[in-house]
Amino acid sequence: MLDYKYIGLRIKAKRKSLKLTQQQLSKVSNISPAYISRIESGMQNVTLDTIEKVAESLKEDPVYLITGIKPEMDTRLKKIYSASTPEFLYLIDLALMELEQQGILNINIK
Repeated sequence: MLDYKYIGLRIKAKRKSLKLTQQQLSKVSNISPAYISRIESGMQNVTLDTIEKVAESLKEDPVYLITGIKPEMDTRLKKIYSASTPEFLYLIDLALMELEQQGILNINIK
């Protein structure tokens, strides 16, 4: 399930890091400023086409905007996972389940 609140937060953070206003992003992406605002606030569900437009406008990987994971992060996580002991992986699994139960983590870890 997509978490539109976090997608919006990642879009907003990237836009601000590029020192763009919502109006400027609107012009570059051909998406209305009001729609950009609703996306960034998590009040608007967005299509993959819209995410792709925004990602292209921000020169960002659309997968990152959706998941919060950049390809280089995924590679590092795979390396950590493959080099870890079963005990460590068990503890990580417990920690992730606890974060999910508290509503802090919104991913399916099963």
